[in-house]
Amino acid sequence: MKYKCLNPTNFPNPGGNNRLRLVLVALLCAGVVFGCAQIRKATYPNDYVYLERDQLRSKMVLLSFYLRQLDEIQLEDSDVRGDQQQRILDLLNKIKGLTAEFGGGVTTNHLVIDEHIDDFKIDVSNAIRDARANPPNYYALGRLTGSCVGCHKYRN
Repeated sequence: MKYKCLNPTNFPNPGGNNRLRLVLVALLCAGVVFGCAQIRKATYPNDYVYLERDQLRSKMVLLSFYLRQLDEIQLEDSDVRGDQQQRILDLLNKIKGLTAEFGGGVTTNHLVIDEHIDDFKIDVSNAIRDARANPPNYYALGRLTGSCVGCHKYRN
């Protein structure tokens, strides 16, 4: 029996198959990610708000930034002037708009937010009402940071 020597140039190029496999895996992963988002939309009720982790984190950071700005305004001077009062009202309205994106009165995938967001919204509304008063009262404004503890005490 004679043995034939196999020439490696007769075999297909394995590098081309690896690239094809890599492209197929990437397409499969993209399809799974997109498909999961579509399934989530179809399986949850219409009044359900799904809070994405990255969006929630960025909104919380922005909320923290607004609250720190409010604290800084109050620390600037013991007597808040008219321009400072307007800045406080602007920040409070930004906080109110931001908290509207967290839900409230609806179910989300974040149970702690579901439980506490309505109370926080009430605190924000009270702070706005009191800051608009003549003379303005900033006691409720000072309580907003403490109101955040309603959710964040569970994070420790």
